[in-house]
Amino acid sequence: MRIGFYAPLKAPSHPRPSGDRKIGRLLIKALKALGHEVEIISDLRSWEGDGCQESQDKIRRASMLIVKKLLEKYSTGPAPELIFTYHVYHKAPDWIGIKIANALNIPYVIAEASFAPKQLNGPWQSGHQQTLRCIRQAEQIIAFNPADIECIKPLLDHEQKIDWLKPFLDELPLCPVNIHKTGNDSANSQAPGHLNNLKNNTVRLIAVAMMREGDKEASYKQLSEALKKLDAANWQLIIIGDGNAAAEIKRFYKDLEDRCLFTGELANPEIFNYLLLSDIFVWPAVNEALGLALLEAQACGLPAVVQNYGGVATIIEDKVTGYVTNPGNIEQFISALDSLIINKQARKQMSLAARHKFESEHSFGVALKPLDSILNRLTLSEQTRNRS
Repeated sequence: MRIGFYAPLKAPSHPRPSGDRKIGRLLIKALKALGHEVEIISDLRSWEGDGCQESQDKIRRASMLIVKKLLEKYSTGPAPELIFTYHVYHKAPDWIGIKIANALNIPYVIAEASFAPKQLNGPWQSGHQQTLRCIRQAEQIIAFNPADIECIKPLLDHEQKIDWLKPFLDELPLCPVNIHKTGNDSANSQAPGHLNNLKNNTVRLIAVAMMREGDKEASYKQLSEALKKLDAANWQLIIIGDGNAAAEIKRFYKDLEDRCLFTGELANPEIFNYLLLSDIFVWPAVNEALGLALLEAQACGLPAVVQNYGGVATIIEDKVTGYVTNPGNIEQFISALDSLIINKQARKQMSLAARHKFESEHSFGVALKPLDSILNRLTLSEQTRNRS
């Protein structure tokens, strides 16, 4: 099947790494692995973060020009048989995919749709209304966070489908899993370059996140406050990430400088090296929708201490693969982290459970089957509609 793919929030070709870009690329890879031809129909980013109506109108007009050119192209050449739009919400509505689907009379699918009723009369009113139209027209909605299902369901009619697809990864560490769980620090002697900055005979904590204002900055601040109150003394924190709030975030850790290693932004192979040589993934996860960094840590067999925001609890299983503490309860977060630093046996058990959960629920191969089932159902529905 020929699939037209569009990601209005951030195109797969966007130069700035992020979880959103990664999920878009993963979806394309999965669709191709299932034998489909995938065309990215546009790289236009419809996201507008300031609530400026003039800017939103400009994006909408640019979108209509792209729709016109695409329909001219499809009138004389191969056209998509399905439109697959990834991540739609009021700040990043889909003005392109839905128009193409309507014009070609083909199925329209959304993966990850968010709807905020409070934006009905807000500064993104037009985006809110367009997102509602997209959701109500989609023949299939794929949710990565089960909490989104309950928000979206009331907007759908009885013929529309919404399914939960657990978030997944395709990249796995090349190093042997659990090399860091043996208590033998000789692995460090084989670590290339800057990895030698890791301290021996310590419990290594690690956080991987972009350093930007808002929720990420709030998570970094909460983490610094928690670490300053730890009873356990034998730890080192590795922080992987960079961004426009880096200077401010580093100030949060000024009193912890001798315990912190800031690496800056790294590519995935380097991130995996650090994860494999760490012991606990730590992240307050303020308003985190999914947290692909949690999946990467899980793939490396890392137990995690997190807060229960968004879809975090669908990745980390409380008291099995880590600790999921109540949002905003820093004392509970501190207690969970303290206990895991002290208890080496608990870390080992959670490490094995984390790797098992990743392989059985979140690996690339596991994700293909439900995605294939969804697309096959749409294909059969389309064939039935055409015959009638």
